[in-house]
Amino acid sequence: MILTFVQRHAKLVILLWAVVFVLSAVGAWHLNDAVKAGGFNDQHGQSFAGQDVNREAFGDADNELSVVLTSDETVGSSTLDAVETAIHELPHVEHVTDGRQVAQLESDSGQTQIVQVGFDADNTTTQNMVPTLRDKVAEAVDGTAIDSHVTGAAALDYDLNIQSQQDALHAEMIAFPLLILVLLFIYRAVGPTLVTLITAGICLAGTQGAGTVLAQFMDVSNMYVTGASLIGLAVSVDYCLFLIARYKENIHAGVDKPEALRLATHTAGHAIRFGGLSVIAALCALFIARNMVFSSIALAGIIVTTIALLALSTLVPAIITALGDRLFFGKLPGFHDALVIEEEKDSPMLRTALTKPAIVALAVVVPLLVCAAPLAGIKLQVPVASASILPEGKDSREGIEAIQSELDARALFPTSVTFEGAPGESAEDVQAKATAFADQLGGVSNVDQVLVPGTPEEKFSPYPLSGSQQSVNYSRVLVTSTGLPDSDDAHEMIRDIKDLTGDQDDVYVSGATAQGDDFDRLVESSIPWIIAAVVLISLALLGWAFRSWRLPVLAVALNGMVVSAAMGLLSFIWKAVTGDSINSVTPIVIFAIVFGLSMDYMVLMASRMKEEFVKTARHRHAIALGIAKTSRLVIFAAIIMIGVFLSFMVAEISIVREIGLGLAMAVAMDALIVRPLLLPSILTLIGPSVWGGTSTTTTELGGGEADDPRRPEPTPVAV
Repeated sequence: MILTFVQRHAKLVILLWAVVFVLSAVGAWHLNDAVKAGGFNDQHGQSFAGQDVNREAFGDADNELSVVLTSDETVGSSTLDAVETAIHELPHVEHVTDGRQVAQLESDSGQTQIVQVGFDADNTTTQNMVPTLRDKVAEAVDGTAIDSHVTGAAALDYDLNIQSQQDALHAEMIAFPLLILVLLFIYRAVGPTLVTLITAGICLAGTQGAGTVLAQFMDVSNMYVTGASLIGLAVSVDYCLFLIARYKENIHAGVDKPEALRLATHTAGHAIRFGGLSVIAALCALFIARNMVFSSIALAGIIVTTIALLALSTLVPAIITALGDRLFFGKLPGFHDALVIEEEKDSPMLRTALTKPAIVALAVVVPLLVCAAPLAGIKLQVPVASASILPEGKDSREGIEAIQSELDARALFPTSVTFEGAPGESAEDVQAKATAFADQLGGVSNVDQVLVPGTPEEKFSPYPLSGSQQSVNYSRVLVTSTGLPDSDDAHEMIRDIKDLTGDQDDVYVSGATAQGDDFDRLVESSIPWIIAAVVLISLALLGWAFRSWRLPVLAVALNGMVVSAAMGLLSFIWKAVTGDSINSVTPIVIFAIVFGLSMDYMVLMASRMKEEFVKTARHRHAIALGIAKTSRLVIFAAIIMIGVFLSFMVAEISIVREIGLGLAMAVAMDALIVRPLLLPSILTLIGPSVWGGTSTTTTELGGGEADDPRRPEPTPVAV
């Protein structure tokens, strides 16, 4: 019905999509200003609640920035006064503290000074003041030999936001020329290449425009931009390729163009729709984590996939109808059609998979399990108090590195253990709780310094240790680890402290390391639920699509192997090359995206096999022909995806590089090893029962398996 309308009103459909593109482009222009950086925290965690308590009870600033001044000479009081005068010109400044008030803010040589600036503003407002603050401080030290940096959580978020925008732009500048070359090689013509690129451009613009609108009503992370590019380019290009290839195949078979388009949308289009639903379903599971970063990536992927499905159902058929014979204009001379399957050629690889399925299956599964082995010892950790996620040369990173090299950075990122008194409980009694807790820290590993209220050491504290709010008294202990805030030692200390405090409602453990630990725990607790949700939804969708339970189980098993192998290999490579563990965000994002995209390949190939099985009732013949008709497309699509994902390796943000490399490896394993080798071998071992209800059609169609001695075994065709 939809296709009939599109074919009759092709120009109108194209015009409506043009309007959508223009409106989306206007919104997309403002996306970078609408999204937020950061979000690597658990907003429902104890550390987040503790921050709020500390603001109310102790007067801690809503947000703090650190101005770092370094010189080969002593940074004198006159310079500090000039800098602080400039700082006070900014709005929302609540307090300014330097080494003259807190000794930890000044290096022993006096050549490095930290000016702590507290703001009574939210993170977004503070972020927006970062460039102005940098300019003000730079002007104040102009003409001196002093270098200045502005760092802190909001500054790191600001630099992260700017860098992510640049990374996405750089990746797209590489991806699009690469796409043009690959598509020209595949199509051997300019026309379908332009159709595919136009569709991809509309999908990206639509997603970015929608992101700007969403950001007005909810928090949207800058990872939304990256997610839109990563997923959008992959699915939009692949879906176009599948549809146009099937349309072209029908034309070569002698079918007239309207009917060829109808058949393409009925067959390949059906597979695309279910594949798209699988991608959307897998991404929906990311909402389980209840975190801005995960939800933003999920939203980007869901929106761009939905737009791609709508475009493949309306826009692309409309363009094909409107162009008619001109669709394949600009044919490249001297090249044969890459989409034409030469069925007379034999494929030794496929023949081996069909004739020796057990051996082939074992030869593929064992290496995949070896690649997955590093997952057993994987450690997930998000950097919260370091700038390692940013490239060298970024101002906030240079500020952190200056602090770490010249000062005791650990003292600037203490862990706060806050005790809330009961209504009417005296300040002395609450303080006694804090003191008793401090006495227990002797049995906690990796504790370096403890500041306790009511002791002589309290004067060294950069923050007040006692306070009250609405007649409720509070006391806190500041604990410093033997390691830097993002080190293993610091994280081990945090977990030991939380074991001591238990799940008491009146005790809050907060600080940079605690925030990171809460986020890591959020990821760890979310992974089983996300995996379960993705698996169950995928089983339901594929069961509905194929009317079989064996095929969905096989699809989930193969996808699980691919994801596990890719993640294991990624963690091994990343640790070997960088020495760092992969970011906590990476595994979940890769799992959701790869699981969804792998379903695309599975649905496309299995649908074609089932189509052939319904026609012939010959199991091995259906596998061979289905592989022959789709594997080349899958390989082409994989090349496109790998190119898109690897283009993000130019990103300066480490987590984006992790995701790009992990996705590229997963797609390569899936399309080049699992689908052409493992899939046909496993299907051969299972037998025709894998097709579920379609097995009843064998009698009607003349019955008999490929092994029937009265029916010759077909020769496997080219892959």
